[in-house]
Amino acid sequence: MKILIAASNMVHINNFHRPYIDRFVESGHDVKIMASGNGADFDVGFKKHTLSLKNLILSLKIRKIIKREKFDVVYLNTTLAAFFIRLAMLGMKKRPYVVNTVHGYLFDKNTNFLKRKIYLLCEKAVKNVTDDIVVMNEEDFQIAMSNRLCLGGVYKINGMGVDFSREKTKKIEKSNGKINLVFVGEISKRKNQIFLVRAMKKLPDYFTLTLVGDGTERKKAEKYICKNALSDRVSITGFTNDVYTYLSVADIYVSASQTEGLPFNIVEAMRSHLPIVASNIKGQSDLLPADCLYEYGNEDEYIKLVMNKSLAKTSYDVNRYSLVAVLDENMKIYERPLESEKSRIKVSHI
Repeated sequence: MKILIAASNMVHINNFHRPYIDRFVESGHDVKIMASGNGADFDVGFKKHTLSLKNLILSLKIRKIIKREKFDVVYLNTTLAAFFIRLAMLGMKKRPYVVNTVHGYLFDKNTNFLKRKIYLLCEKAVKNVTDDIVVMNEEDFQIAMSNRLCLGGVYKINGMGVDFSREKTKKIEKSNGKINLVFVGEISKRKNQIFLVRAMKKLPDYFTLTLVGDGTERKKAEKYICKNALSDRVSITGFTNDVYTYLSVADIYVSASQTEGLPFNIVEAMRSHLPIVASNIKGQSDLLPADCLYEYGNEDEYIKLVMNKSLAKTSYDVNRYSLVAVLDENMKIYERPLESEKSRIKVSHI
């Protein structure tokens, strides 16, 4: 069978989908990748703005590729890529079977009203070219079900699987007498690291913050750090694959995310038995007990939890989220269309 796996960029593909691609290839399928970056068979770059004219033009190009390549199944990931690739298939008499893996819908309660409506309308506009949906948390499951966002089944999984074999770490020096807060992830508006940086002004000087990652909001964060004389207490490491090195010297893991699917970084912090303080949003609330969570955007609640001296290292049950635990079960869902007569004959649902 001929398979297309798509996402906005190759970083996402490499972080989440390599084990699944390997399984498909091992089973004899012809797998192609559509994303932005080195390693993609079809290198396409989506603009961040949903309504960008460039994305619409790109969608026409993608339509030609899909018609020419005659894929049997298309597996979609990330909001922008998933929408514009499905948009490209609207009206096709014969199209591939489409599985959309949702890594966190962007029309939850923490998104402003206008954006929420736009993103939901986008999903409804392409639901007739969405056969199955795979989600990672209860809120997204309810969103997909209540809005009937696909023609087939909605499946809830325990994430794409965290590879715990990466736990080997190198030693780095820990600051004596300091309480080190750590967050790992792309520096972006959605991850909301600027909230963590601003809160440092209200925390005592013996607290430090390490942001492990890089991204579009890094310069904004660095500018704020410099302007507010926080350079000796807040550091940004840049991108690294060795997150466990930084988790090994963390005292508390913190998150201010606006929306998530089922975040790898929280699972990795749980695996490291760290006390965790995180915004009470979907994905994070699926993983963590209530006493670890604060109202999204509420700085006073966040600081109160961070300052809570009773926070202690906790044993979490994270084995269910490991790559070893989820890979086989997830593959049963992803292989269903390949075994279906519906996908082989490419029946049109339009």
